[in-house]
Amino acid sequence: MARIKTFYDELGVARDASVSEIKHAFKEIAKIYHPDKNPQEKQAWAHEQMSRFNFIFETLTNSTTRKEYDALVEKYETMPLEAPVRRPSRERNAIVREYAAVSVEIMNLSGKYTNCRLRMAIGASVGSIAAIIQLIGTYTTLMNPYPIVFAFSYFFTLIGLGMTVFAIIDYFGRSQFRRRIKELEERRAFLRQRMYEAYAG
Repeated sequence: MARIKTFYDELGVARDASVSEIKHAFKEIAKIYHPDKNPQEKQAWAHEQMSRFNFIFETLTNSTTRKEYDALVEKYETMPLEAPVRRPSRERNAIVREYAAVSVEIMNLSGKYTNCRLRMAIGASVGSIAAIIQLIGTYTTLMNPYPIVFAFSYFFTLIGLGMTVFAIIDYFGRSQFRRRIKELEERRAFLRQRMYEAYAG
């Protein structure tokens, strides 16, 4: 079986290393490659190195992606004719940038998808309280000593209403969010495979 250079080799750990061992190795490497540890003229190089090691760290500390990666390593070691050609750094960086952009979009959509009920509750609460203060101020003299509170109640009523409306829109758009997140997850899985191959030695 032909062995290839793996993420484990990059970190200097065994292939059966525990998560704590991987974390320790990553911290030691960060002391060398982190941009804060390098002079100004080496910042671009340091950022590139840390991006690579961050991806390696994230891959090996997540059980799902680690299994994916280990399966790919086994494939290349048992089928040496399919060993990947190392891509130029410019192409690898483009893959890394797209992977990061897709990850951010997934995170943003997941936030909208999971927080819509909470935002509805907060928006309705803020709007309701502000509306009650308006009614009290309009039809009684209780708010006369607090003109600023009464004035701001209009503002908070609008904020609460807007938050509620947007949260309801997000709530009824959940199926679209789920579909888009699934598409992005598939794209990220594809990019992850490309990155595994790009970093294979």
